[in-house]
Amino acid sequence: MAYQPAPNIAQVQLVGIVDSQMTINDLYFEISGGAIDSVNLATLTGACATWFSSVLAPMLSDDWSAQTAIGIDLTTQTGPRVIVGAAAPGGVSGEAAPNNVAACVSLRTALRGRSARGRNFVPGIPNDAITLNTLDSGFVNDLVSNYTSLVGPGTFSAGWQLVVLSRVTGGVPRANGIGFPVVSVTMTTNKVRSMRSREVGHGA
Repeated sequence: MAYQPAPNIAQVQLVGIVDSQMTINDLYFEISGGAIDSVNLATLTGACATWFSSVLAPMLSDDWSAQTAIGIDLTTQTGPRVIVGAAAPGGVSGEAAPNNVAACVSLRTALRGRSARGRNFVPGIPNDAITLNTLDSGFVNDLVSNYTSLVGPGTFSAGWQLVVLSRVTGGVPRANGIGFPVVSVTMTTNKVRSMRSREVGHGA
């Protein structure tokens, strides 16, 4: 399949590890007032690395740890790529839930439809934050608050806005991927969800 460009949009991969298994969460940001270059991409990726290691990691089990943030310009197939270290252990002492257990964060835009919603499956949940299959309300509130700090034009990183990247509409690939600005963050449920690809020996 031919490369599908997403002009002025950067992908930031937040890479962690738990029980020798990689975890990856993707965030997408659109730049305003100019093109993406290695300098502004490094600034965004550095901000995401700091958020990852100092905001998200402290609420997760120390069985899991943050590793790196990888910023990728999606405008062209040969755009810049930046890697920033984000090494930090989870901040909660105690066993994590199994690798596949995740909290599902929903990224909402002002538009309807599946292509206008995004998700992050957060790994490394402390067992103490789960009762049977239900997440502790304090954990849920903190998680939503931490993700909400990413929302808004220029709020998190100057010149950038968190977006949901849409590559398909009506079942048909778009000519170009487009970004819909995220306006709110929520949890569609306080129940844990499963990411089978994170089971030992699978993927991310």
